Amino acid sequence: MATILLMEDDNLLREHLAEALDDAGFNVAMASNGIEGLAFVATHQPDLIITDIIMDDGEGIGSIINIRRTHIDLPILAISGNPLYLNNSLKLSANHAMLKPFSKAQLLVTINMLLTDGARRLA
Repeated sequence: MATILLMEDDNLLREHLAEALDDAGFNVAMASNGIEGLAFVATHQPDLIITDIIMDDGEGIGSIINIRRTHIDLPILAISGNPLYLNNSLKLSANHAMLKPFSKAQLLVTINMLLTDGARRLA
């Protein structure tokens, strides 16, 4: 069972996404910001990271850059309500980007592709 680190500062959305991922059979670790997410990555090995781009206390772009320094092959899915931020996340090595809002089905298809294809860019 794959472990997914979910970095999202919106409490309601984080809980909703975590529940959907848990229902789909994934182990889910949650972080409310980039600082918590980076601390988790430093001590654990998630199979995939989902990160919001704009967060207080450690935004997603900086988190992606820091994670890539030590985890080149770790799949990263960037999520945001702003397409401009998503384009920047792809330039900085996120494997795929999804514009909010998205469906549970879209999320699960993307996660399964990322877990199957590893660090290959899907976008």
